[in-house]
Amino acid sequence: MSAKRVRVERRGVTRVEVLRPVAPAPKRWPLLAIRVFAALGLSIATYLSVLHYQAGAGGPIDSPLCAVGSAINCNAVLTSIYARLFYLPVAVWAAVTYALVLGVSFLGQTGLLVLLCGWTFAFSLYMAGLSFLVIQSVCLFCLSLYAVNTGLLLSAVALAHASTLLTRRQIAGSLAGYVVLVAGFGWWQTQGGRTTVSPPPVATGAPPRTDPDYVRFYYSRPVVTLRGAERHSKGLAQAALTISEFVDFRCPTCARAREVLRQILAQNPEDVRVVFHHYPLDKDCNASLPQQVHATSCLASAAAECAGEQGKFWDYADLLFSDQKLYMRQDLETYAGVVSLDISRFNACLDDGRMKGRIQEDIEEAQRVGVKATPTLVVNGHLIEGLPSPDQFATMLALEKKQTAQK
Repeated sequence: MSAKRVRVERRGVTRVEVLRPVAPAPKRWPLLAIRVFAALGLSIATYLSVLHYQAGAGGPIDSPLCAVGSAINCNAVLTSIYARLFYLPVAVWAAVTYALVLGVSFLGQTGLLVLLCGWTFAFSLYMAGLSFLVIQSVCLFCLSLYAVNTGLLLSAVALAHASTLLTRRQIAGSLAGYVVLVAGFGWWQTQGGRTTVSPPPVATGAPPRTDPDYVRFYYSRPVVTLRGAERHSKGLAQAALTISEFVDFRCPTCARAREVLRQILAQNPEDVRVVFHHYPLDKDCNASLPQQVHATSCLASAAAECAGEQGKFWDYADLLFSDQKLYMRQDLETYAGVVSLDISRFNACLDDGRMKGRIQEDIEEAQRVGVKATPTLVVNGHLIEGLPSPDQFATMLALEKKQTAQK
Protein backbone atom coordinates (compact mmCIF):
# COMPACT_ATOMS: atom_id res chain seq x y z
CA MET A 1 0.00 0.00 0.00
CA SER A 2 1.56 3.34 -1.05
CA ALA A 3 1.50 6.53 1.03
CA LYS A 4 -1.06 9.18 0.13
CA ARG A 5 -0.63 12.95 0.16
CA VAL A 6 -3.62 15.05 1.29
CA ARG A 7 -4.14 18.80 1.47
CA VAL A 8 -5.04 19.99 4.95
CA GLU A 9 -6.24 23.54 5.66
CA ARG A 10 -6.13 24.77 9.25
CA ARG A 11 -6.73 28.39 10.29
CA GLY A 12 -6.14 29.61 6.78
CA VAL A 13 -2.85 27.72 6.41
CA THR A 14 -2.73 25.07 3.79
CA ARG A 15 -0.12 22.30 3.93
CA VAL A 16 0.39 18.86 2.50
CA GLU A 17 0.61 15.91 4.90
CA VAL A 18 1.66 12.36 4.13
CA LEU A 19 -0.69 9.65 5.36
CA ARG A 20 1.17 6.47 6.19
CA PRO A 21 -0.70 3.23 5.37
CA VAL A 22 -1.97 1.26 8.32
CA ALA A 23 -1.07 -2.43 8.17
CA PRO A 24 -4.13 -4.65 8.23
CA ALA A 25 -4.62 -6.65 11.39
CA PRO A 26 -3.43 -10.23 10.93
CA LYS A 27 -6.10 -12.83 10.51
CA ARG A 28 -7.12 -14.42 13.76
CA TRP A 29 -8.07 -17.87 12.48
CA PRO A 30 -4.51 -19.20 11.91
CA LEU A 31 -3.56 -18.46 15.52
CA LEU A 32 -6.78 -19.97 16.81
CA ALA A 33 -6.27 -23.06 14.63
CA ILE A 34 -2.72 -23.48 15.95
CA ARG A 35 -3.99 -23.41 19.53
CA VAL A 36 -6.69 -25.97 18.77
CA PHE A 37 -4.27 -28.32 16.99
CA ALA A 38 -1.65 -27.92 19.75
CA ALA A 39 -4.20 -28.72 22.46
CA LEU A 40 -5.37 -31.78 20.52
CA GLY A 41 -1.79 -32.92 19.95
CA LEU A 42 -0.96 -32.45 23.64
CA SER A 43 -3.89 -34.68 24.64
CA ILE A 44 -2.99 -37.44 22.19
CA ALA A 45 0.74 -37.31 22.99
CA THR A 46 0.05 -37.51 26.72
CA TYR A 47 -2.13 -40.59 26.24
CA LEU A 48 0.44 -42.06 23.85
CA SER A 49 3.10 -41.59 26.54
CA VAL A 50 1.02 -43.74 28.88
CA LEU A 51 0.70 -46.43 26.20
CA HIS A 52 4.43 -46.26 25.56
CA TYR A 53 5.29 -46.86 29.20
CA GLN A 54 2.77 -49.69 29.28
CA ALA A 55 4.49 -51.35 26.32
CA GLY A 56 7.94 -50.41 27.61
CA ALA A 57 7.26 -52.34 30.80
CA GLY A 58 6.53 -55.37 28.68
CA GLY A 59 2.76 -55.32 28.93
CA PRO A 60 0.38 -55.62 26.02
CA ILE A 61 -1.66 -52.58 25.07
CA ASP A 62 -5.26 -53.55 25.68
CA SER A 63 -6.97 -51.22 23.22
CA PRO A 64 -9.09 -52.11 20.17
CA LEU A 65 -7.27 -49.37 18.23
CA CYS A 66 -3.79 -50.76 18.93
CA ALA A 67 -3.91 -54.17 17.32
CA VAL A 68 -6.32 -53.87 14.43
CA GLY A 69 -4.14 -56.17 12.36
CA SER A 70 -0.57 -56.96 11.44
CA ALA A 71 0.11 -53.56 9.86
CA ILE A 72 -1.61 -51.55 12.61
CA ASN A 73 0.14 -52.59 15.80
CA CYS A 74 1.07 -50.15 18.57
CA ASN A 75 3.22 -52.75 20.30
CA ALA A 76 5.52 -53.04 17.30
CA VAL A 77 5.88 -49.26 17.04
CA LEU A 78 6.14 -48.37 20.73
CA THR A 79 8.68 -51.07 21.56
CA SER A 80 10.99 -50.34 18.62
CA ILE A 81 14.35 -48.60 19.08
CA TYR A 82 12.89 -45.55 17.33
CA ALA A 83 10.27 -44.94 20.01
CA ARG A 84 12.86 -43.34 22.31
CA LEU A 85 15.01 -40.27 21.93
CA PHE A 86 17.72 -39.40 24.48
CA TYR A 87 16.37 -42.17 26.74
CA LEU A 88 12.85 -40.71 26.84
CA PRO A 89 9.82 -41.81 24.82
CA VAL A 90 9.28 -39.74 21.67
CA ALA A 91 5.69 -39.27 22.84
CA VAL A 92 6.97 -37.37 25.89
CA TRP A 93 9.02 -35.07 23.67
CA ALA A 94 5.94 -34.56 21.50
CA ALA A 95 3.84 -33.61 24.52
CA VAL A 96 6.48 -31.08 25.61
CA THR A 97 6.61 -29.62 22.10
CA TYR A 98 2.83 -29.21 21.86
CA ALA A 99 2.80 -27.55 25.29
CA LEU A 100 5.54 -25.19 24.09
CA VAL A 101 3.59 -24.36 20.91
CA LEU A 102 0.50 -23.67 22.97
CA GLY A 103 2.42 -21.41 25.37
CA VAL A 104 4.24 -19.46 22.65
CA SER A 105 0.94 -18.83 20.85
CA PHE A 106 -0.11 -16.60 23.76
CA LEU A 107 3.18 -14.68 23.91
CA GLY A 108 2.98 -12.94 20.54
CA GLN A 109 6.22 -14.57 19.31
CA THR A 110 4.94 -15.25 15.80
CA GLY A 111 8.30 -16.09 14.26
CA LEU A 112 9.17 -18.66 16.94
CA LEU A 113 5.66 -20.09 16.73
CA VAL A 114 5.94 -20.63 12.97
CA LEU A 115 9.33 -22.34 13.37
CA LEU A 116 7.99 -24.68 16.07
CA CYS A 117 5.00 -25.67 13.93
CA GLY A 118 7.32 -26.33 10.99
CA TRP A 119 9.49 -28.53 13.20
CA THR A 120 6.56 -30.69 14.32
CA PHE A 121 5.75 -31.41 10.69
CA ALA A 122 9.37 -32.14 9.75
CA PHE A 123 9.76 -34.58 12.63
CA SER A 124 6.44 -36.27 11.83
CA LEU A 125 7.71 -36.91 8.29
CA TYR A 126 10.75 -38.62 9.78
CA MET A 127 8.70 -40.76 12.16
CA ALA A 128 6.17 -41.66 9.46
CA GLY A 129 9.00 -42.83 7.23
CA LEU A 130 10.33 -45.06 10.00
CA SER A 131 6.89 -46.54 10.68
CA PHE A 132 6.07 -47.34 7.07
CA LEU A 133 9.51 -48.24 5.71
CA VAL A 134 11.55 -49.59 8.64
CA ILE A 135 9.21 -50.87 11.37
CA GLN A 136 6.51 -51.65 8.77
CA SER A 137 3.77 -51.21 11.34
CA VAL A 138 1.83 -48.10 12.27
CA CYS A 139 0.09 -46.80 15.35
CA LEU A 140 -3.29 -45.12 14.89
CA PHE A 141 -2.46 -42.59 17.61
CA CYS A 142 0.77 -41.73 15.79
CA LEU A 143 -1.17 -41.30 12.56
CA SER A 144 -3.49 -38.87 14.32
CA LEU A 145 -0.46 -36.85 15.44
CA TYR A 146 0.80 -36.74 11.85
CA ALA A 147 -2.55 -35.20 10.89
CA VAL A 148 -2.30 -32.72 13.77
CA ASN A 149 1.20 -31.69 12.67
CA THR A 150 -0.01 -31.18 9.11
CA GLY A 151 -2.73 -28.89 10.46
CA LEU A 152 -0.13 -26.99 12.48
CA LEU A 153 2.05 -26.51 9.40
CA LEU A 154 -0.80 -25.22 7.23
CA SER A 155 -1.97 -22.85 9.97
CA ALA A 156 1.60 -21.60 10.51
CA VAL A 157 2.02 -20.94 6.78
CA ALA A 158 -1.18 -18.90 6.80
CA LEU A 159 -0.01 -17.01 9.89
CA ALA A 160 3.41 -16.29 8.39
CA HIS A 161 1.85 -15.10 5.13
CA ALA A 162 -0.48 -12.74 6.98
CA SER A 163 2.30 -11.41 9.20
CA THR A 164 5.00 -11.20 6.47
CA LEU A 165 7.67 -11.99 9.05
CA LEU A 166 9.83 -14.67 7.43
CA THR A 167 11.98 -14.03 4.38
CA ARG A 168 12.90 -16.67 1.85
CA ARG A 169 16.40 -16.85 3.29
CA GLN A 170 15.00 -17.47 6.77
CA ILE A 171 12.69 -20.18 5.44
CA ALA A 172 15.60 -21.88 3.63
CA GLY A 173 17.70 -21.71 6.79
CA SER A 174 14.89 -23.23 8.83
CA LEU A 175 14.50 -26.12 6.37
CA ALA A 176 18.24 -26.79 6.48
CA GLY A 177 18.12 -26.77 10.29
CA TYR A 178 15.24 -29.25 10.28
CA VAL A 179 17.21 -31.62 8.03
CA VAL A 180 20.29 -31.45 10.29
CA LEU A 181 18.24 -32.07 13.43
CA VAL A 182 16.36 -35.02 11.92
CA ALA A 183 19.63 -36.54 10.67
CA GLY A 184 21.15 -36.17 14.13
CA PHE A 185 18.17 -37.76 15.83
CA GLY A 186 18.24 -40.62 13.32
CA TRP A 187 21.91 -41.24 14.04
CA TRP A 188 21.29 -41.22 17.80
CA GLN A 189 18.40 -43.69 17.57
CA THR A 190 20.34 -46.00 15.26
CA GLN A 191 23.33 -46.00 17.61
CA GLY A 192 21.02 -46.74 20.52
CA GLY A 193 19.57 -49.68 18.63
CA ARG A 194 22.98 -51.32 18.41
CA THR A 195 23.11 -51.64 22.19
CA THR A 196 21.20 -54.64 23.42
CA VAL A 197 19.02 -53.73 26.37
CA SER A 198 18.38 -56.57 28.77
CA PRO A 199 14.73 -57.20 29.55
CA PRO A 200 13.50 -56.56 33.06
CA PRO A 201 13.98 -59.44 35.51
CA VAL A 202 11.24 -62.00 35.46
CA ALA A 203 9.54 -62.66 38.74
CA THR A 204 9.30 -66.25 39.91
CA GLY A 205 6.50 -67.83 41.81
CA ALA A 206 3.65 -65.67 43.03
CA PRO A 207 4.20 -61.93 42.54
CA PRO A 208 4.20 -59.68 45.64
CA ARG A 209 0.77 -58.40 44.66
CA THR A 210 -1.54 -60.10 42.20
CA ASP A 211 -3.19 -57.59 39.91
CA PRO A 212 -6.93 -58.38 40.04
CA ASP A 213 -7.48 -56.51 36.77
CA TYR A 214 -5.03 -58.77 34.97
CA VAL A 215 -6.54 -61.86 36.56
CA ARG A 216 -9.90 -60.80 35.10
CA PHE A 217 -8.23 -60.03 31.77
CA TYR A 218 -6.55 -63.45 31.68
CA TYR A 219 -9.74 -65.35 32.35
CA SER A 220 -11.67 -63.18 29.88
CA ARG A 221 -9.45 -64.14 26.96
CA PRO A 222 -10.77 -66.62 24.37
CA VAL A 223 -9.82 -70.21 25.16
CA VAL A 224 -8.55 -72.19 22.17
CA THR A 225 -7.17 -75.66 21.60
CA LEU A 226 -4.05 -76.04 19.49
CA ARG A 227 -3.91 -79.12 17.31
CA GLY A 228 -0.75 -78.55 15.27
CA ALA A 229 2.57 -80.29 15.69
CA GLU A 230 4.88 -79.04 18.46
CA ARG A 231 8.19 -79.31 16.63
CA HIS A 232 10.18 -76.89 18.76
CA SER A 233 9.66 -76.76 22.51
CA LYS A 234 11.58 -76.19 25.72
CA GLY A 235 10.54 -77.29 29.19
CA LEU A 236 8.87 -80.28 30.77
CA ALA A 237 5.76 -81.73 29.16
CA GLN A 238 3.96 -81.70 32.53
CA ALA A 239 4.78 -78.03 33.27
CA ALA A 240 2.03 -76.02 34.94
CA LEU A 241 2.27 -73.23 32.34
CA THR A 242 2.59 -73.90 28.60
CA ILE A 243 3.26 -70.83 26.47
CA SER A 244 2.80 -71.38 22.73
CA GLU A 245 4.15 -68.39 20.81
CA PHE A 246 3.24 -67.38 17.25
CA VAL A 247 6.01 -65.09 16.04
CA ASP A 248 7.64 -63.39 13.08
CA PHE A 249 11.45 -63.19 12.95
CA ARG A 250 11.34 -59.52 11.88
CA CYS A 251 8.86 -58.46 14.57
CA PRO A 252 10.65 -56.26 17.18
CA THR A 253 8.35 -57.27 20.04
CA CYS A 254 8.85 -60.94 19.13
CA ALA A 255 12.60 -60.51 19.66
CA ARG A 256 11.95 -59.01 23.07
CA ALA A 257 9.53 -61.83 23.88
CA ARG A 258 12.28 -64.34 23.10
CA GLU A 259 14.49 -62.81 25.80
CA VAL A 260 11.69 -62.60 28.37
CA LEU A 261 10.64 -66.21 27.77
CA ARG A 262 14.26 -67.30 28.00
CA GLN A 263 14.43 -65.83 31.51
CA ILE A 264 11.11 -67.37 32.51
CA LEU A 265 12.38 -70.81 31.48
CA ALA A 266 15.68 -70.32 33.27
CA GLN A 267 14.00 -69.29 36.53
CA ASN A 268 11.09 -71.74 36.36
CA PRO A 269 12.56 -74.84 34.65
CA GLU A 270 10.02 -77.27 36.14
CA ASP A 271 6.92 -75.09 35.83
CA VAL A 272 7.12 -73.45 32.39
CA ARG A 273 7.15 -74.86 28.87
CA VAL A 274 7.55 -72.80 25.67
CA VAL A 275 6.45 -73.96 22.22
CA PHE A 276 7.49 -72.10 19.06
CA HIS A 277 5.18 -71.59 16.06
CA HIS A 278 5.83 -69.57 12.91
CA TYR A 279 3.53 -66.78 11.81
CA PRO A 280 5.53 -64.73 9.28
CA LEU A 281 3.88 -61.46 8.27
CA ASP A 282 5.04 -62.00 4.72
CA LYS A 283 2.71 -62.49 1.78
CA ASP A 284 5.20 -64.85 0.16
CA CYS A 285 3.83 -67.64 2.38
CA ASN A 286 1.00 -65.96 4.33
CA ALA A 287 -1.54 -65.12 1.63
CA SER A 288 -4.20 -64.05 4.15
CA LEU A 289 -2.42 -60.77 4.89
CA PRO A 290 -4.12 -57.70 3.39
CA GLN A 291 -0.69 -56.22 2.59
CA GLN A 292 3.00 -56.97 2.83
CA VAL A 293 4.43 -56.31 6.31
CA HIS A 294 7.77 -58.10 6.88
CA ALA A 295 9.27 -59.15 3.57
CA THR A 296 11.71 -62.11 3.69
CA SER A 297 10.38 -63.37 7.04
CA CYS A 298 9.05 -66.50 5.24
CA LEU A 299 12.57 -67.18 4.03
CA ALA A 300 13.89 -66.66 7.56
CA SER A 301 11.38 -69.17 8.93
CA ALA A 302 12.41 -71.72 6.32
CA ALA A 303 16.07 -71.16 7.21
CA ALA A 304 15.33 -71.73 10.89
CA GLU A 305 13.55 -74.99 10.05
CA CYS A 306 16.54 -76.08 7.96
CA ALA A 307 18.77 -75.32 10.93
CA GLY A 308 16.41 -77.35 13.10
CA GLU A 309 16.93 -80.30 10.78
CA GLN A 310 20.53 -80.26 12.02
CA GLY A 311 19.53 -79.77 15.67
CA LYS A 312 20.25 -76.02 15.81
CA PHE A 313 16.80 -74.45 15.57
CA TRP A 314 16.97 -72.38 18.78
CA ASP A 315 20.53 -71.19 18.18
CA TYR A 316 19.66 -70.12 14.66
CA ALA A 317 16.42 -68.44 15.76
CA ASP A 318 18.34 -66.42 18.35
CA LEU A 319 20.65 -65.13 15.60
CA LEU A 320 17.70 -64.08 13.45
CA PHE A 321 16.12 -62.20 16.36
CA SER A 322 19.40 -60.50 17.25
CA ASP A 323 19.85 -58.96 13.78
CA GLN A 324 16.40 -58.19 12.42
CA LYS A 325 16.58 -56.83 8.89
CA LEU A 326 15.60 -57.57 5.33
CA TYR A 327 17.30 -60.98 5.23
CA MET A 328 19.29 -61.84 2.13
CA ARG A 329 20.34 -65.35 1.20
CA GLN A 330 23.95 -64.50 2.05
CA ASP A 331 22.88 -63.41 5.55
CA LEU A 332 21.17 -66.73 6.16
CA GLU A 333 24.21 -68.65 4.98
CA THR A 334 26.43 -66.56 7.26
CA TYR A 335 24.23 -67.38 10.25
CA ALA A 336 24.42 -71.06 9.30
CA GLY A 337 28.19 -70.85 9.54
CA VAL A 338 28.03 -69.12 12.90
CA VAL A 339 26.05 -72.01 14.44
CA SER A 340 28.30 -74.57 12.72
CA LEU A 341 25.79 -76.05 10.29
CA ASP A 342 26.70 -78.19 7.30
CA ILE A 343 26.39 -75.38 4.71
CA SER A 344 25.84 -77.68 1.73
CA ARG A 345 23.06 -79.51 3.53
CA PHE A 346 21.57 -76.21 4.72
CA ASN A 347 21.53 -74.75 1.19
CA ALA A 348 20.02 -77.91 -0.25
CA CYS A 349 17.24 -77.70 2.32
CA LEU A 350 16.51 -74.08 1.43
CA ASP A 351 16.61 -74.76 -2.30
CA ASP A 352 14.21 -77.70 -2.37
CA GLY A 353 11.58 -75.76 -0.40
CA ARG A 354 10.47 -78.72 1.69
CA MET A 355 10.12 -76.59 4.81
CA LYS A 356 7.39 -74.46 3.29
CA GLY A 357 4.84 -77.10 4.25
CA ARG A 358 5.77 -76.88 7.94
CA ILE A 359 5.49 -73.11 7.93
CA GLN A 360 2.15 -73.27 6.16
CA GLU A 361 0.84 -75.67 8.82
CA ASP A 362 1.72 -73.14 11.54
CA ILE A 363 0.07 -70.33 9.59
CA GLU A 364 -3.13 -72.31 9.11
CA GLU A 365 -3.18 -73.24 12.80
CA ALA A 366 -2.72 -69.59 13.74
CA GLN A 367 -5.56 -68.52 11.49
CA ARG A 368 -7.82 -71.24 12.88
CA VAL A 369 -7.45 -70.01 16.48
CA GLY A 370 -7.70 -66.31 15.60
CA VAL A 371 -4.11 -65.03 15.50
CA LYS A 372 -4.04 -61.60 13.81
CA ALA A 373 -0.74 -60.04 14.91
CA THR A 374 2.63 -60.93 16.36
CA PRO A 375 3.53 -61.86 18.94
CA THR A 376 0.44 -63.78 19.96
CA LEU A 377 0.68 -66.22 22.85
CA VAL A 378 -1.56 -69.12 23.77
CA VAL A 379 -1.03 -69.52 27.51
CA ASN A 380 -2.69 -72.72 28.74
CA GLY A 381 -5.26 -72.18 26.02
CA HIS A 382 -5.83 -68.45 26.67
CA LEU A 383 -5.24 -66.35 23.53
CA ILE A 384 -3.19 -63.25 24.42
CA GLU A 385 -1.91 -60.65 21.94
CA GLY A 386 1.31 -58.83 22.72
CA LEU A 387 3.91 -59.41 25.41
CA PRO A 388 2.75 -59.53 29.05
CA SER A 389 4.94 -57.97 31.71
CA PRO A 390 7.11 -60.13 34.00
CA ASP A 391 4.67 -59.71 36.88
CA GLN A 392 1.81 -60.68 34.60
CA PHE A 393 3.63 -63.86 33.59
CA ALA A 394 4.21 -64.57 37.28
CA THR A 395 0.51 -64.00 37.95
CA MET A 396 -0.46 -66.50 35.23
CA LEU A 397 2.03 -69.03 36.59
CA ALA A 398 0.72 -68.65 40.13
CA LEU A 399 -2.89 -69.05 38.96
CA GLU A 400 -2.15 -72.19 36.96
CA LYS A 401 -0.02 -73.75 39.72
CA LYS A 402 -2.81 -73.14 42.20
CA GLN A 403 -5.34 -74.67 39.81
CA THR A 404 -3.07 -77.69 39.25
CA ALA A 405 -2.64 -78.20 43.02
CA GLN A 406 -6.41 -78.23 43.52
CA LYS A 407 -6.94 -81.05 41.03
